[in-house]
Amino acid sequence: MKKSLKDLAPIVIPQGPPVESTPEYYKSLMESSRMISKYPVWDVARPTPQVLMEQARRDLMEADEKLALKREEERRNRTEMDAKWQELREKEMVLKDSFISFNKFIRENQEKRERAERKMEADLEVLERKSRETEEMKRKVEEMEEVRALMEKQVQDYTIYEEYLTSVVQSYPEFKQPLDVLNRYEALAAAKNTLADRQERDLEMLESARQEIAALTEEKKLFIMGLNNTLADLRWRYDKVRNRVIKWELALNRLKETAARRHVELCHVRSAIWGLYVKISKQKGLAIDVQPDDFEQQLVVIMRALIELRRIYRLAQRRSKEKDAESMQTA
Repeated sequence: MKKSLKDLAPIVIPQGPPVESTPEYYKSLMESSRMISKYPVWDVARPTPQVLMEQARRDLMEADEKLALKREEERRNRTEMDAKWQELREKEMVLKDSFISFNKFIRENQEKRERAERKMEADLEVLERKSRETEEMKRKVEEMEEVRALMEKQVQDYTIYEEYLTSVVQSYPEFKQPLDVLNRYEALAAAKNTLADRQERDLEMLESARQEIAALTEEKKLFIMGLNNTLADLRWRYDKVRNRVIKWELALNRLKETAARRHVELCHVRSAIWGLYVKISKQKGLAIDVQPDDFEQQLVVIMRALIELRRIYRLAQRRSKEKDAESMQTA
């Protein structure tokens, strides 16, 4: 096999990774497709089955060698890629840990900054509040100083009243001290205010009662006026209804009189119809089988008799005319 391979033209396989040999492979394919090779007919090798078999065997061996090389290269690449992937995973884990620690550090710094800011704001608020309280206390102290000065002035001004009350106590033994005079004055003033309030309340109650009486009087006047208007309206309606009642009573009396006359006439007509019916039935020899109050059947019999009489009358009148005509002809 090795001798046959040496005898045949060996194919040089480029060394190195296949990725680097790919451009040369495609370049050689393009150049070979552009090359036109023409050989004489007698110069073309005539393949024999043994040659074709050897060629196929050579191609198979070359393919096996290439496949083995490819597998070995793939295994090396796989090992390298696994190592790189493992290295990347380790770097990723380290990067994640660094991110986590950095994020924790940033969050802690942020929390410390926020706590410091909140503390500064709280301190500023406390400082402002203390400043306001200090200013308020200063203002109150100034007001108290003014009040004290005013009270001292009033005490000095009211000293004469104290001396006067002392003299009153000395003059009237019923008062033991000036405070009793003031208490008596306050009691009298309170009694005066109470009496004034009571009087004011009584006057208000009296005014309220007067207004209520006036309103009630006005309301009753309006109510009486409304009743008078209602009474006048009722009287007018009563007169109107009485006139209508009188009118309709007269009309009812006229209707009763008319109905009585019509009833009498109806009774006469009924008796006349009954008598005429009985007379016609007797003349025709018919049985009187109609009830006296069945006026419709009686009128039917009478109408039939009248129709027959009219027919007989017309027939007699026609015959009389014919006889008169015959007598005129004979004359």
